[in-house]
Amino acid sequence: MTGLPGGLPSADLLAALRRWTGRPSLTVDTVTCAPIAHAISAPTTRALTRVRVAASDGAAALDLRLVTKELQAARYGLPPQMPDDARAHLDAVIPWRLEADVLTSDVAGLMPPGMRMPEVVALHEQDGDRLTLWLEDADPVEDHWTARDTVRAATALGRLAARRVGAPPTAPVPGGDFLTGYRDEQLGTWAVPWLLADDTWAHPLFRLPEVAALREEVCALARRVGDVHARLARLPLLPAHGDATPMNLLRPRRRPEELVLIDWGMTGPATAGFDLLPLVFGRAEAGVGPAAEVPGLLDAAVPAYRDGLAAEGVELDLADLTAGVLTAALLRYPCTTMPLSLVMEPVTDGAVARARERAAFVRMVLDLAPA
Repeated sequence: MTGLPGGLPSADLLAALRRWTGRPSLTVDTVTCAPIAHAISAPTTRALTRVRVAASDGAAALDLRLVTKELQAARYGLPPQMPDDARAHLDAVIPWRLEADVLTSDVAGLMPPGMRMPEVVALHEQDGDRLTLWLEDADPVEDHWTARDTVRAATALGRLAARRVGAPPTAPVPGGDFLTGYRDEQLGTWAVPWLLADDTWAHPLFRLPEVAALREEVCALARRVGDVHARLARLPLLPAHGDATPMNLLRPRRRPEELVLIDWGMTGPATAGFDLLPLVFGRAEAGVGPAAEVPGLLDAAVPAYRDGLAAEGVELDLADLTAGVLTAALLRYPCTTMPLSLVMEPVTDGAVARARERAAFVRMVLDLAPA
């Protein structure tokens, strides 16, 4: 066992596997590591690796499967062209080790029936603000994500949010909650100024008919993000996972009726119902699901989330919750989903296709906007 992810000593891996399996005499025969094909967008994620361990315990052979996630301070993963002051600011406010802290906390004991966290096999701290999480490989099924999956996930997320009320807080979030920080950071310092600049709309990608047609509505929204955010004040802040996309809700092959909720790096306070945004909009935003599926999924997911809250003693008006989710989507998606990041890239056929895809997504979100 040499060259393990994150430089974990082989003796430490052996000890961790013995604890995890409950087999004190387990021995390791071979370890096979392979990078996971995944587009890493978070600056705090250095690498993802799938690990397969051939082990034995007396005459019994074991096939152990794990996933490692190498976490790092944000400064290591931010774009090299970013100004030093911006880099220092983001490095200070992004809680790079949050996922590890949550996975090893008491939150696991608050998970509702039918949902759980991945099991932590080992946590290897490294110098220079880096660490590696060794987690079980849930071996998820690759079956199509269904409307029924969305409903059961929404119910469980509602129950989880209610169960976490009063639990010890996670790392501080800029602005105090996700959408306040989003208004000030991603919107206030980046997307809004760019969208209101004439030069942006002179770029070839912004002159595409599908993109250019959005200018009036998107710029009007950019000018009033403060007013949109203020509408959310009628809803309480609740603990949220923060990135509960279908891609982060794994259905284990051995127990597909169970959901394993991974990627806790964005957890924190958010407006009630916020977790429905990645759950319902996430596939379309990532380009792996049609934008046309979103309205129908919302109609089913919002009542299910409300039912989950109510099952744990938190009552919210369905109309208020629905309006809040749509308002949060209006704040979260249109301005930052416009192809702003693509203007730094060459104008290729792929960039044109992505810009058109993003424009279709923005159009869908704007059409859902509450009156």
